[in-house]
Amino acid sequence: MSLVDLLLNLAGLLMWVSWRGISGLEAAGSAGTILGNLRPAERTREPRWGYLVALLGLLFFRAVIYRQVGPALPWHPNWSVAAVTLPFRSDSFLRMLSYSLLSFGWLLLNWYTWGVAVLVINRGGKERDGVTRAIRRQLGWVGSLPVGVLALVPILVAAAGWMAVGWFAAQYRMMPALRDGSHLVQQGVLMGLSHFCVLRWLLVGVLLLHLLNLYVYLGSHPFWDFIQQTGDRLSKPFSFARLGPLDLSPIPATLVLWCGMNLLGFGFPWLKSALPGMPDWMEFGILPTVFRSLPLG
Repeated sequence: MSLVDLLLNLAGLLMWVSWRGISGLEAAGSAGTILGNLRPAERTREPRWGYLVALLGLLFFRAVIYRQVGPALPWHPNWSVAAVTLPFRSDSFLRMLSYSLLSFGWLLLNWYTWGVAVLVINRGGKERDGVTRAIRRQLGWVGSLPVGVLALVPILVAAAGWMAVGWFAAQYRMMPALRDGSHLVQQGVLMGLSHFCVLRWLLVGVLLLHLLNLYVYLGSHPFWDFIQQTGDRLSKPFSFARLGPLDLSPIPATLVLWCGMNLLGFGFPWLKSALPGMPDWMEFGILPTVFRSLPLG
């Protein structure tokens, strides 16, 4: 059921992107050239409302199915983020509907967080790859915000979203009771900060593909232009690993980003059995440990 739930969320994401009515990748071409300055004929922004209706129907009817099938399996889904896990009883339709909306909303936020990260990384120079330009169109006016403000948007949205979800979760006893309003704000700040940990898969994936693309010719395509540009910028702080024609800078960049983001948001649970007595923040992540240590009652 968890796999089915993930596939349905991905199908919903495709419906959302299709509803936004924004075309795919542009032809490759550096800004400043004739090809780079041409506007593609398919560059349109025409929302197609049928996709939005289909998405809302998907989110509603899968809640109905979860309510019917879940108790018989039995299957009780969890909404899990870096700092907390909320369980949902499958014998309640309202809770299944809440889970359906929440899990898709979380995936959608992750999707746009990835988009924001790409724009922040590739801002300040010529956007010579079609992927970055397509992401900018997908984000609309948000994508044109100054870099500092743009980088704060996912934190603020995740924090505000948690303050709404956390309040309802505490009211319906899905998590310990809140002390007061400031307690909820503190939780929101930590949830906003921990949200950046979802970038680890994107950044590490880009760096590994960049390393592959450095030594294996994979053809000319806007996607590989994007990998080249983004990988170069991510690995630039590790330029000491560039030894003449041999560029190994993506390797230390990958290790630092992966280990750093895991330690921040998810920790290394295997340390508990490998090295008994390790502090909680090493085993479960710094931000989740701080989140759980906030005063209750």
